[in-house]
Amino acid sequence: MDEAKYLKKKIRSGNLDVHPTEKALVVNYDVEALILGELGDPMLGDRKECQKIIRLKSLNADTNVTLLAKEVIDKCSLIYESKLHEVEQLIYYLQNRKNTIEDFENDGHPPRPVSSISTESGDSERAVISSIDSYMELLYDEIPDKIKGSTLILQLARVPDNLQELTKNESLLSVLARVLREDWRKSTELSINIIYIFFCFSTYSQFHSVVLECRIGSLCMEIIDYELMRYDQWKDDLEKRRRYFENTTGLCLLPVMNADGSDKKMKIMDDIWSADGPLDLQMKKRSIDGSLNVPKEEIDRLKDDLEKSRKKFKNLTKKQEQLLKVAFYLLLNIAENTEVEKKIRKKNVIGMLMKTLDRTNTDLLILVVTFLKKLSIFRENKDVMAEGNIIEKLPKLLHNTNPDLVSSTLKLLFNLSFDTKLRGKMIRVGLLPKLIKLLTQDDVNRSTILGLLYHASMDDKVKAMFTNTECIPLMMDMLLASDAEQIMSELIALCVNLATNNKNAELMVQNNRLRGLVEKAFKNQNAVLMKIVRNISQHESTKENFVEFVGDFAMALTQSDCEEFVLEIVGVMGNLSLPDLDYSQILQRCNLIPWIRNTLVPGKAQDDLVLEAVILLGTAAADEDCAQVMCKADMLLSLIELLKAKQEDDEMVLQIIYVFYQVSKHDSTREYLIRETGNEAPGYLIDLMHDKNPAIRKVCDACLDVIAMCDKDWAVRIKVEKFRSHNQQWLDMVESINIDTMATSLPPPEEEDDDSLGVFTSGDLLKHTVLFPSGSNTRLNLDEGESMTKAFTDSIETISRPVSRYSRDLDEICELMASSKSRLSMGSGIEDLYHSSKLKFDLSV
Repeated sequence: MDEAKYLKKKIRSGNLDVHPTEKALVVNYDVEALILGELGDPMLGDRKECQKIIRLKSLNADTNVTLLAKEVIDKCSLIYESKLHEVEQLIYYLQNRKNTIEDFENDGHPPRPVSSISTESGDSERAVISSIDSYMELLYDEIPDKIKGSTLILQLARVPDNLQELTKNESLLSVLARVLREDWRKSTELSINIIYIFFCFSTYSQFHSVVLECRIGSLCMEIIDYELMRYDQWKDDLEKRRRYFENTTGLCLLPVMNADGSDKKMKIMDDIWSADGPLDLQMKKRSIDGSLNVPKEEIDRLKDDLEKSRKKFKNLTKKQEQLLKVAFYLLLNIAENTEVEKKIRKKNVIGMLMKTLDRTNTDLLILVVTFLKKLSIFRENKDVMAEGNIIEKLPKLLHNTNPDLVSSTLKLLFNLSFDTKLRGKMIRVGLLPKLIKLLTQDDVNRSTILGLLYHASMDDKVKAMFTNTECIPLMMDMLLASDAEQIMSELIALCVNLATNNKNAELMVQNNRLRGLVEKAFKNQNAVLMKIVRNISQHESTKENFVEFVGDFAMALTQSDCEEFVLEIVGVMGNLSLPDLDYSQILQRCNLIPWIRNTLVPGKAQDDLVLEAVILLGTAAADEDCAQVMCKADMLLSLIELLKAKQEDDEMVLQIIYVFYQVSKHDSTREYLIRETGNEAPGYLIDLMHDKNPAIRKVCDACLDVIAMCDKDWAVRIKVEKFRSHNQQWLDMVESINIDTMATSLPPPEEEDDDSLGVFTSGDLLKHTVLFPSGSNTRLNLDEGESMTKAFTDSIETISRPVSRYSRDLDEICELMASSKSRLSMGSGIEDLYHSSKLKFDLSV
């Protein structure tokens, strides 16, 4: 056999690629070594796949790609000049590829964890897929060899093209899972490497089965729980050392001053222990007399011991947080499956995540908050977070300078803000001023911040808190500066809510902002913007600002084609109960009478528009001239027909009888209400005295009292009906007795004057009601009266109206009526009371 005389080495350049996570080029090449004999014949050979990483540290948006590509080729002999164009394309791709932070903003995932392996092209060994068996053999040796083997396998797993090949090697996956299960307590670095390998599989849904079959998820939770417990032990040890230092030296660390100047000891916080650089021990005497005399050398020695303990704590924490990041990230990936998410939730993953919120590592916090945000969409998870006082832990994260952490925290808060109690906690911990401040600084998260403020504004007490901030002027300026298509729905919704508060509404109309808002709404016929205008108009302090726009509002009713826009305008006009506003001129000059009559026809328009039209009539009827115009146009007859069609709608009935009440106040229109309606209006009012809705009954009583003071005939009938209503139980009992027996035993009734109750029996009274009209030939005997009375009572009991959509508070009406018996013009106070109640609920969000 020929002896080996020569060694020949060949390097073949392979393909180029970009680094998956860094701004770097990856050069793949093969190294082939041949041993030649004396005659130059190859005797033995070996081939190895290698990679070289070329980091482009100076690459940025302004870099000249062509010059950089030439520089790379000149310095790297593995790349031929013929590949200049390819290098330029790869560098151009890296220049425009979004970095880790931008990727997070787009896909909602936190930055990938960093492994402990080195990717430099120095002396460290480069892994090749063909040597996987030798790497696996290292996992059977001692801990250092296991760390080396897992590091090389991790290099392979980080290349996505290798994952499919690795999944075919069941022995490899089995031994990795076994080593992690047996040795994770022995080496943090080994645990990080193996979990990172499975994390690479978890980044792709098709490989989740690999992670689940090896039961890595449950093992990760066990590791996380143990590491969090170790962290608490380390902190306790530091606290013991601090207390020993204080007790020995008589000195306090980092004292704070009270208002009276006395010292108060403050517990050293996590961020102080984890701060970079040497710990600045600001030491002051704990006692005034300074009774402990400790040599300076001893103090310095104790201080150095404390500093060493702190550095050791920082090193341990750094490795531990790297392990927590990769473990939590793996759990976040596999939690894509809801069944897996339920399992890890039962093992208290929420508690572990919330405990980790006390850390200061920004990347870890981003991951934890993102995980909590994902879990918070389920009510059960949200309740667990609430029990752990999560709201108290989140405000400090908003002070972080990392935009991704702030963004994730705001989104988590938004998810939690759907809970009423948690919203209250957010306000109590002082989040409102912080959110308003962020609104002026953070354009990226503006939509989320506005959503949070909108949820907060649902509480009337919180609405009042906006008055003392710069939020109102800021929002109005944003609203007026935005294009109609670009206005964020959260911004409009927040303005709609805040406009229901009197003080906020006053701020909204300052600096001529109301004109700008009205013009913007009219320009695009934007119903939502007009909703803001409508809510502003409900306050007494702002109504005067709308006088100049009344003509435009009135003309828009007949000229606009947008029904929602018209609805809001009618609502605005219905709010403007101003004594100096001549509604008679408005109705006539703008030709609104035909439009209103057409709107009141049952089935012609949507119910909301019909209701607002009736409210407008109630507001306009306060003007006597306008009430006369309405009577001449037979508007009351249209209202009666509408009342018959909508008698099951409590709010519609209430607003219609309020119009009757407004008309009854005026001398010139009262007779029309009583006589020209064919006695139908008073008859309906009598019937509605028995309605189950207390607001309807009270308005009926007020209107009937006015009629009773002006018409003697109706006064007697109303008196009898009120007596009957008040004594209904007694009358039912009496009418249940045999009427024939009573007729033979009782003497004939005697003549009484007009004010007595004996003029009309209950049967006679029913002849004048609308529900039971009487014909000219109808005569009631006692038996018929009894049956009719019973039918009337049964009809009242069987009518089932829905609860009014607007809760009316009209308790003062009866008191006002009692104090106004001696005069007919008694409605101004009732009018104001009714309108304030009406507007309060009509325009709420």
